[in-house]
Amino acid sequence: MVSVIIPAYNHDKYVERAIRSVLTQTYRHIELIVVDDGSTDNTLAVIEQVRSKSEKDFKIIAKKNGGVSSALNAGIAASHGEYIAILASDDWFLPEKIARQIAMFSAAGPTTGMVHANGLIQSEDGGAPVNLLGSYRPAEGLCFKELVARGVTAIAPSIMVRRSVVDEVGGFDETLVGEDLDFYAAVAAHGYAIGFDPTPQIVKSARADNLATRVELFFNDPFITLAKYRDRFTAAEYLAMENGFYAGMGRASAGVGEFALSWKAYLTLFRRRRNAAPLVEFAAQNARYLVLAALPRPLRSRLRRARADIRSKADR
Repeated sequence: MVSVIIPAYNHDKYVERAIRSVLTQTYRHIELIVVDDGSTDNTLAVIEQVRSKSEKDFKIIAKKNGGVSSALNAGIAASHGEYIAILASDDWFLPEKIARQIAMFSAAGPTTGMVHANGLIQSEDGGAPVNLLGSYRPAEGLCFKELVARGVTAIAPSIMVRRSVVDEVGGFDETLVGEDLDFYAAVAAHGYAIGFDPTPQIVKSARADNLATRVELFFNDPFITLAKYRDRFTAAEYLAMENGFYAGMGRASAGVGEFALSWKAYLTLFRRRRNAAPLVEFAAQNARYLVLAALPRPLRSRLRRARADIRSKADR
């Protein structure tokens, strides 16, 4: 049996879609557990309404807000499946997802502890979906160092893990925002291989809400994960990965318009490397913000207000 855990927080507009994508899987031996993590909107009511109208029953857990990791761990503790799958409440599975991953585990044998699949990104405006993996390299095989260094990635809404492996690594770290990346590293650190299906099996909703805030919250997570495994890397490897994290944060921050956070990352990298290359990259990544900084203050203020209005409308 496969236990699917859906952690939900303030997603009353999306959670029904996620639930129904699990209930309509071609694979039938599924235990669905939806964990409402203290939502302040109508998420819990929507979940209960979907269950009342569904021919298939599923378990609901309502708890105080504790974050995604807390919700996942609560769902796992209440589950009984041999395998654990995870789905964000604003994303959804394609119909063959579970069946294909069970087949992957059967073919791979016990040395494979986790599998994941490619996916699609669907914008809220109804545009054509795009490939989720993009230019990223998928985690595959024995890839511990690459996962810790963030050189490869797993597609979060698509993962399925053996329950025995979840128990072995101790679940999700509730102190982190980027709990998924830390969990993948833990699976690989225990010597398990990771399987990858290049055919898209999930759809991820592309929404901008709280993106900038999450980028800042993620700032320290890679360093925390890296520190857990410090004894597995040489001093040179460790330094290179730390520098890579700062550069990656600088680019990610620039990508969502967080000028100050991007500056913080590149300035730290400049101080560590003691050469001008990080400052040159900062200027290239943030050129449009440097131009804005040169504008008169009243004009900058009007542009900021306009940007805030656009974000506010997008969140509604």
